[in-house]
Amino acid sequence: MRLFDILSVLYEPINKLDNHEHLLSYVQPQLNPDGSCPIVKEEGDRYDLRQYAESEEQLIHLLDLLARLSRLVRWIHLQTDVAWFGIYLRHGDKLVKYVYNGEMSKAEFPISEEYLEKSINTRVIMEKQHHYIPDVDAHEGPYYRCDAKVKSELCCPIFAANGEVIGIFDSEDHRKHFFDDKIDFIGQKVKRAIEIFLEDHPYITQSSNFQAQIG
Repeated sequence: MRLFDILSVLYEPINKLDNHEHLLSYVQPQLNPDGSCPIVKEEGDRYDLRQYAESEEQLIHLLDLLARLSRLVRWIHLQTDVAWFGIYLRHGDKLVKYVYNGEMSKAEFPISEEYLEKSINTRVIMEKQHHYIPDVDAHEGPYYRCDAKVKSELCCPIFAANGEVIGIFDSEDHRKHFFDDKIDFIGQKVKRAIEIFLEDHPYITQSSNFQAQIG
């Protein structure tokens, strides 16, 4: 699979007649008292991404971003049969889930030393490097278990042009060593395509939140 093929999924025109407003919010599970995600999930509140749009114009850009990233996430599932794939962007001291395909999960992850020892997502953004767990059952390091069926996980940072990490994407599957033969596709080409796309998208370039990160 070429990088061009992945970029074409992101840059294909959006049909203006389609209604994408359902992408602006999603249901997250009821969380445990410590903020973690329970193994057995029950529907909780709706998490609304409108809070990250600073104006009506920015809301339009957000909808465009969500439509394109959602299309990419669905396409990745069709190409690989991966069970779960989500894209998160950084807002201050937290990661926020923007789009995903798979079971519901929590919307935010703290970016803190405390969570560094609990969450691969937090570790990836703080250490600025990918983490691959081929066999969750045999893994001895920090791991945030949100789904007992998950057996392998690949999580990668998303870099801005200046080298700062503005987000991550996380992928999980119910099969051990699922990503062994997909590191190049997901960990390299998909990662680079997302970075190229975000680099000049107006939701990123015209946001005070991301301008503070990318300069």
